Amino acid sequence: AFEYMQLVLQWPAAFCHTTPSPCKRIPNNFTIHGLWPDNVSTMLNYCSGEDEYEKLDDDKKKKDLDDRWPDLTIARADCIEHQVFWKHEYNKHGTCCSKSYNLTQYFDLAMALKDKFDLLTSLRKHGIIPGNSYTVQKINSTIKAITQGYPNLSCTKRQMELLEIGICFDSKVKNVIDCPHPKTCKPMGNRGIKFP
Repeated sequence: AFEYMQLVLQWPAAFCHTTPSPCKRIPNNFTIHGLWPDNVSTMLNYCSGEDEYEKLDDDKKKKDLDDRWPDLTIARADCIEHQVFWKHEYNKHGTCCSKSYNLTQYFDLAMALKDKFDLLTSLRKHGIIPGNSYTVQKINSTIKAITQGYPNLSCTKRQMELLEIGICFDSKVKNVIDCPHPKTCKPMGNRGIKFP
């Protein structure tokens, strides 16, 4: 069983500054990195030990999933065909909530949670717009205002660009909670973090 669920969203422009090979596409919206069931005291990974992934063959689902959860380093057609990223994430994380959500339900849940908060639009409404820098406090408090929970933040190492936002949910995945061990970005001095 898991105690909380974390939806990890990545900002493609920052992610694509970290990849060894250039991204094949850079959407101008947050994309899903993963949906991670966890316990407060320990991280849950690879809960099955087996390869439990079954390739998705529903064309609409594959398209919807690729819109929200793409592998940015791979062309869209290859991503949908080979499903390497989805397989990795499912075997590493999805197997840790398989008693509550089967494979299809797991991916549906991830998409529904992403759609619940149109994070980019909500951040814009609060005055946080790509192309600018903001304090960690401003980003944290804005996300808390949008979601009702204190997020996990991660940034790129050298440039201190906003890379990922983690939104945590209770064990029923109904309510947003403060992330139990909030990670944050630590820019030098009062430089703030870039939202590229």
